[in-house]
Amino acid sequence: MRSPSFIFWPVIAGFTSFLALSATASNKSELAALDGQIKANNETPEGRRYQRKFIDAIDPALRAAMQSCPNMPNTKDGSLGEITFIIAADGKVKRIVHSENIPLAVCVASRLRSVSKLPPPPHDSYVVGVAVAQHDQPHEAKGPPDTPYKMKSLAQRNAYDKAIAPYIAKARATYPEAKKRFLAGLPAGYRFSVRTRLTDPDGAIEDSFLRVEKIENGKITGLLGAVDFVHSYKQGQRISIPESKIDNWVIVRPDGTEEGNYVGKFLDHYKPQ
Repeated sequence: MRSPSFIFWPVIAGFTSFLALSATASNKSELAALDGQIKANNETPEGRRYQRKFIDAIDPALRAAMQSCPNMPNTKDGSLGEITFIIAADGKVKRIVHSENIPLAVCVASRLRSVSKLPPPPHDSYVVGVAVAQHDQPHEAKGPPDTPYKMKSLAQRNAYDKAIAPYIAKARATYPEAKKRFLAGLPAGYRFSVRTRLTDPDGAIEDSFLRVEKIENGKITGLLGAVDFVHSYKQGQRISIPESKIDNWVIVRPDGTEEGNYVGKFLDHYKPQ
């Protein structure tokens, strides 16, 4: 499955257990306590609204930090790095606490020390955070590598669409159960993505995965994976799409093995005419 070199997402109820998994002995108890506060915050409408404000505000600095910390290895168990902010009522950053045994988290957190002000939170000493990871590590690569290709004619595209149609049907039929599992909260280290078709104004198209952040009111919001051909979108961009527009889904376990991905598994062996 195509996935970006770096991804990040808000720590929401389904992912908060990462905090404890990523901690060393010296800060495990503190991160566990902060984990509980994050979960409680995100269970309220006010907390979810602030989470979105926080992500929008931290996004530029986080992207820059991720890009300046390349080639940082993941842990063998698939745990992600946690970076937790404790914010004053006026938006001033009081402290940053991070996973101490994950190099990427250490590196990114050091770059984020320059962030001193964020949107004012609902109350003083408010706790919010992000999880960071690289997803191009060798131990995560299972199955044949993805090979993007361009279709040069309408006939080729029609043949491609016809070939994948049965697998799209299977993916859509099984999506409701995968969605149900995501909404209930996947285990720590599991990642849920869906595939959708992107279109440029000039008619160019590309199928790309979207790392799911939330599903609400019939819409899926998440971060785009690799984008090779269309120019109106970019890797890491946050977009929202109707659930009706997905044509594939995948749940990736911490060891890199997959559930679903019916279209992708077919395309591993598809030879276009």
